[in-house]
Amino acid sequence: MVGEAVAHVRFGKGSVISFEPPRIVIAFDNGEEKTFAYPQSVGRFIRFERDEVQQRAEQDRSRAEIIGQELEMARLQEKRRQAEEADRLRIESLREKKVAAAKRTAAMRKTKTGGNAE
Repeated sequence: MVGEAVAHVRFGKGSVISFEPPRIVIAFDNGEEKTFAYPQSVGRFIRFERDEVQQRAEQDRSRAEIIGQELEMARLQEKRRQAEEADRLRIESLREKKVAAAKRTAAMRKTKTGGNAE
């Protein structure tokens, strides 16, 4: 990618001077050097002059988007699993409190009736 000609929607024409994913550095014709996220900026802000390079960069972006979606799905599944576990623990705690209350009530009845719970 180093040396490839590009066009940016705001900064105009330039060429790649450094390419170390996830970053790409471009020197523009106006003398500015800018660093961009690669491949996220390809197709949105940056376009390579050579079609084969543009296609490869767009494939990289598509793969990155798929990986991002998979990571987001895994994060959401983990968040759901944690919520379900919290619900399970809450329900278990409520059951334990209910059992303890029932035992206290039975003990109080037993005390009031002189040993007979009924």
